[in-house]
Amino acid sequence: MELDKLEKILEKYFEGETTISEEKELKVYFTRETVPSHLEKYKDMFQYFSEESNITATRELQLNTNRKTLFSWIGVAASVALIAGIFLTNMPSKSEELGTYEDPEIALQETKKILNMVSLYMNKGKKELVYLKEFENTKNKFIK
Repeated sequence: MELDKLEKILEKYFEGETTISEEKELKVYFTRETVPSHLEKYKDMFQYFSEESNITATRELQLNTNRKTLFSWIGVAASVALIAGIFLTNMPSKSEELGTYEDPEIALQETKKILNMVSLYMNKGKKELVYLKEFENTKNKFIK
């Protein structure tokens, strides 16, 4: 393999853009005996990769699957209970008044009454903000 092509493939390799065939070419090249001196530092790494790719497991692994099925059933039961709880608590009863009005005039009057009450509470809260403005003025006198 030409040295320029090899260096371009190495650059692509370290940026994670190589194909599998290009990586195999690099492994084959660096497992040779003679490698240019400025590329010696990569030789050990590629030799390690080629040696480790030949290792296989020597014994069979046993996985405990009973525990997984138990936890999955607990999750399913919790999900069903949660969904049932949401639907059962949000169902309006027939005796409960829904707050709707058949006559638009009555609905308008009730809306005005509620908005007036909200306005009163907003104005009460606004009166207390005068103290904050006074605090801000005092703070500005000391901190400039």
